[in-house]
Amino acid sequence: MTKAARMFQFNSGFNTMNINKLLAVAGLGAFLVVTNARAEETLFAQIGGEATLKATVDTMTDIMLDDERINFTFANTDLAKFKKLLYEQLCELAGGPCKYTGRTMFEAHKKLNTNNAQFNALAEDLYIAFEKHGVPYRVQNKMMALLAPLQPEVVKKGGTGVPDPDAVPKPAPAAASK
Repeated sequence: MTKAARMFQFNSGFNTMNINKLLAVAGLGAFLVVTNARAEETLFAQIGGEATLKATVDTMTDIMLDDERINFTFANTDLAKFKKLLYEQLCELAGGPCKYTGRTMFEAHKKLNTNNAQFNALAEDLYIAFEKHGVPYRVQNKMMALLAPLQPEVVKKGGTGVPDPDAVPKPAPAAASK
């Protein structure tokens, strides 16, 4: 026993066993505080916050546009608006500071004839984007669990995967030249 421990024992009436118990309880308490703080951290923070989520949305959009299973669906999409709304939606679902300002998933997809294969392809593209930005797989799965309930609003029963002709915006006619 060290001189300081003997003095403490002598002066306080504690023995070394009691000090060790006290230190063990204090250590357990600190562990529980740290563990509880991690449990209270939002999914948004676990993803990496705004910077990581925005980068993931950008990457996912690039992957999606290269994905022949679904890219035709986005041929005439305003990609800046799409990215903004997707970021808002993911951010809000993950407990971030955002508020989704877009239409309901049903309204946004009702004329697209989306099928399960396309829904799953988009989910795969999101997984790939999360992976490229170092988001842990367990965190990716938490996000997917929040997105999965949207499937019935996005997928149309009997969906062919081919949008209704009226659902796809037509490019603006070229201005007449003089």
